[in-house]
Amino acid sequence: MSVQISIEDYKFSDLIDIVDFKQLLESFYKATKIPNTLLDSGNKIISQFGLTKACSQFYKTNFESDLLKEFIDGKKPYSFCKNGLMYYSTPIVVENHHLATLILGEFLDKTPNKIFFTQQAEKFNYDKIKYLEAINSIPIIKKEQIESLMNCIVQMAKMLANNALLKFRETKLEDNLNKSTEEKSELKNILDFSPIGIAWSDEDGNIKYLNHQFIKLFGYTIDDIPNVQVWYEKAYPDIKYKKEVIEPWHKEVVISKQTGILVPDLEVTIRCKDGSERRVFVRVSWIGNKRLVNFNDITQHWKSELRNHIHDSMLEMVAKNTSLSDILNTIVKNMEYEDPGSFCSVLLLDKDEKHLILGAAPNLPDFYNKAVNGVKIAEGVGSCGSAAYLKTRVIADDISTHKYWQPYKSLALRAGLASCWSEPIMSSTGKLLGTFAIYHSKPSIPNSSDMERINFAANLASIAIENRNTRLELEHRAYFDYLTDLPNRRYFIEQAELELSRYHRYGGELSLIMFDIDHFKQINDKYGHSIGDLVLQNLAKISRLILRDVDLIGRIGGEEFAIILPQTNISEALNVAKRLQTAILNEKIIVNEEISFNFTASFGITSACKCTNIDDLLIQVDLALYKAKNSGRNQICISNKND
Repeated sequence: MSVQISIEDYKFSDLIDIVDFKQLLESFYKATKIPNTLLDSGNKIISQFGLTKACSQFYKTNFESDLLKEFIDGKKPYSFCKNGLMYYSTPIVVENHHLATLILGEFLDKTPNKIFFTQQAEKFNYDKIKYLEAINSIPIIKKEQIESLMNCIVQMAKMLANNALLKFRETKLEDNLNKSTEEKSELKNILDFSPIGIAWSDEDGNIKYLNHQFIKLFGYTIDDIPNVQVWYEKAYPDIKYKKEVIEPWHKEVVISKQTGILVPDLEVTIRCKDGSERRVFVRVSWIGNKRLVNFNDITQHWKSELRNHIHDSMLEMVAKNTSLSDILNTIVKNMEYEDPGSFCSVLLLDKDEKHLILGAAPNLPDFYNKAVNGVKIAEGVGSCGSAAYLKTRVIADDISTHKYWQPYKSLALRAGLASCWSEPIMSSTGKLLGTFAIYHSKPSIPNSSDMERINFAANLASIAIENRNTRLELEHRAYFDYLTDLPNRRYFIEQAELELSRYHRYGGELSLIMFDIDHFKQINDKYGHSIGDLVLQNLAKISRLILRDVDLIGRIGGEEFAIILPQTNISEALNVAKRLQTAILNEKIIVNEEISFNFTASFGITSACKCTNIDDLLIQVDLALYKAKNSGRNQICISNKND
């Protein structure tokens, strides 16, 4: 008996739920902003998402015939259209049959050449401003990233198509079994070569047969699982899950023998004999008094969907400005869920860029996390310190014998860790950001799936860390002066208002100093603006050395600075101003080997005792500064309202 079903009998839409797959491609576009097009085997468009303004407003809305021909002929996986935009194409092939073609694009792999696209606009008489705006909105993505994303979607499509084909063949097999008594006698030979795990049991639940694929998938033999109840105990060790899901489903299976009503397929995670887990679709049917159970392994597809979910969740957390710690902990926990028995950690690059500090390791012992927090980046410092130093993956499949772990064997032994695989987390520009590590309690050698998983986790962590760093940098730029790295006027005023509010609420003392550099314009005119900038930078350095941590200095104008002094009275503020005055006077600015000069500053001081708002405080101290300037400069004057 044979099952004659050929892939050539089916189109892509016969094997794949087109509506669901379109939603997947739409979600992919929303998450990555990469346009995508799906063509059937006849090169007709099935779906298209993310057509950019450059294409919809200025180019053709369908593909150029010569560009499409390059893809179909398989000359190369990517190509440029005549307008300089890049497309990436991969056929979806199942059993050597071309079902469909997936095209990602248009996109750019580097910053657009403004001159080229300006010439394009002139050549085709486009609105130059709108055209360049459209070009600038096109995503810039490296080919390596496109290849990874493309491979993920294509593999998912092939997996879905293969699963559908297997189900068709399985259904055909069951039909044939019911039609022919003679063919039933040949069933065992057929099942032994089936790519699907298959088990027979009688109506009392005694297991009579397991095919080769079942044993290969789960590791159990009939000696291990003589009946269905033992199978349930081993395959589903979670008592709550077994009671709430497996037992009700089992009752439906038993009833279906009398009613003839098909039991819905069950998607479950099964614990294998070696402790690993597989995600499968379970289908049950009755043939006479025999219960036929098929186990269709969807582990890779499930992991792919799980990773897509993790990726989307992480991007959503990034968009919502969730803390980096929470994002990294989420990534770690999901990676541990995918590989039960593993322990994961993220170490981050410290500010000194010479050490790694703890980012996330929720399930590693506290004493171990404390021990590795601040670990040095150097070859021979465990897996993570070495991976960060070498900027390449370091696999210690047995910590007890690995040369990088010799100084730390006892620490790992105490923590119950026997292997560690560490992947450097790199930025999009190739800069080290940290490490992602996977530990196991037994010596473990990673397979290709493990390598893919640790690389996936490191890439997710990289996105989260880069986003955090970019956000911090933008916040710093918004609130700090680029030249002196002191708070700018906006940030200084905000903090001064908070201090004034605390002063009025809780009492105490509060003073304000305002000062600026004498004859600063003459310094710029005589020595140049670069020397003027050096004066400002040196002034900021001097101020930081003299002021307390609680004091706040800001650059509020070109050469004008202000200092808010919490819990400081006028007399104490005067002493601060005198120390600054002396330090500034003693600061020598070196122009070159032959020329150097000193500079001075004038100071105004006031207290907050008679001010109800920050504007009044600034007016008072500004008047005192004005008085110091008019008194011959290099002077310190106190506001009259404080006399």
